Amino acid sequence: MTYIYRTTTGTFSIEPDEQCAGMVKLCIGGLWLATFDKAEEAASCVQCRQTGWYDWDKRAVSEVAPRDLCEWECL
Repeated sequence: MTYIYRTTTGTFSIEPDEQCAGMVKLCIGGLWLATFDKAEEAASCVQCRQTGWYDWDKRAVSEVAPRDLCEWECL
């Protein structure tokens, strides 16, 4: 399952990590940011602005972050 969240700084995705079976990866614009055990953990990093993507973590603080995975689009 793939999840998408669109922001002014880019589009985040949470999708299966083909390099690590059973894991998911967090990406922005197709660029890998991190790998997690669960999609909820990746979504939490976006919500807490701890993605490693400077434009989201530090610059876009006025933009509302998703509270949880329910606010992501499921593909």
